[in-house]
Amino acid sequence: MNEEHNTFEDKDKDLSENLPKQPPELLQQIQSHLSQMPEPIKNMANTIWEKLTSTQEIDLQQKQQVYHNIARFLQERLKVEFQTCLETTYKLCNESDPQLVGEQPPGELAQQLATKAKGIILTIKVHYLKPQEVPTSDTGLTSKHLRQTEIFYIDYNNPEPKVSRVNEQVEWDNLPSDVGESFIKEDLARISFKLYPQGD
Repeated sequence: MNEEHNTFEDKDKDLSENLPKQPPELLQQIQSHLSQMPEPIKNMANTIWEKLTSTQEIDLQQKQQVYHNIARFLQERLKVEFQTCLETTYKLCNESDPQLVGEQPPGELAQQLATKAKGIILTIKVHYLKPQEVPTSDTGLTSKHLRQTEIFYIDYNNPEPKVSRVNEQVEWDNLPSDVGESFIKEDLARISFKLYPQGD
């Protein structure tokens, strides 16, 4: 299916609804008593635990990479250090996961810049597109998913909307868990998340 074809479904989701889930409480209890269990059960519990941990790490990495793209966009326009722009991004996108933002609330400057950013940014979305054939040096062609960070904005001196896009190739194993699942179950050509504004 062609990406620009009108028949595919464009799913807008709020990333805040897809935070990495903690391992089930039962599995945590099993993990803490592994030494007392038979070897087959111990192996099965370890396998499940490793899979859950790996999935959480991938989901966090994908989100962090997207937030870094947004922070670099803000840094180019606000002319402040990257870490402050990253805190501003978390505030702008309503991100509260302590694994990403840490335990401390964003500083006063980041909160002020988030308010300022709302004056220039219209919307931020992330799109995951089905594999495209990409030339390689060894095999000739390979298929990789495309992640596109898309920011619609206006300049202070020009009210005409503009768009900034960052396109990055993503291996299947590095896709967020819900994205990979949707590609398989729903056969979509594109899956989209809206980071800002929320609730629209």
